[in-house]
Amino acid sequence: MITKSNFKEASDDSADRWGAEAILVKDKWFDFDVMRKIRIPKKYRISQIDDELRNSRTIIESRLLIAAKKIGVQTPFIFEIDMNKATIVMEFIEGKLAKDILKADGSKKDKVELVRELGRLVGILHSNDIIHGDLTSSNIVKSGDKLVFIDFGLGKFSKAVEDKAVDILLIKKCFISTHTQIWKELFFSFQEGYYQSVKSARSVLKRAIKVEARGRHLREDQVISDYLLS
Repeated sequence: MITKSNFKEASDDSADRWGAEAILVKDKWFDFDVMRKIRIPKKYRISQIDDELRNSRTIIESRLLIAAKKIGVQTPFIFEIDMNKATIVMEFIEGKLAKDILKADGSKKDKVELVRELGRLVGILHSNDIIHGDLTSSNIVKSGDKLVFIDFGLGKFSKAVEDKAVDILLIKKCFISTHTQIWKELFFSFQEGYYQSVKSARSVLKRAIKVEARGRHLREDQVISDYLLS
């Protein structure tokens, strides 16, 4: 069993990393480069509950990856699902993280266009009731000329406007904290893309304003200028 203490011994590949609920290990599956996402047991949970939780999250993430691909949003291809080990074996995506592209020196126009396309793709997900759940520039890879969503570990299927609004707030917080100098241009561009693919975009953004104001103990008029409502 791979544990946090022996994880470095398991693999020293730079693509491997330890997350909150799983480890990601670059590997080979026959002749294919793959990423194994392994949901590790949590000793603080009752064993039966832990097994059920890890298995259910593995199933849900697999379904989300497949559902997103079916509607035209790029995700890794799934080669194998091992329920005994709560593991998904998926395609390893070659490319650059959106986070690194947005932080690097380069054309602001190109960055804004990248984020506009990201907003359009998130809109396609939301229009099909797919919630990403961890929408940050660290979970998007630019591979060739395509943006690929690589992690739905906290995602779910939901029709709720509030769940979609929370996705919007996650990307806004990411822009503010990680891409501080141009966060507002990025967020406006993201919303422009979102409007392209979501008929109810205005309703989702209005709910995002309410959720943000509530969470930050502010009045709605103190955050509304960050949103495109007209």
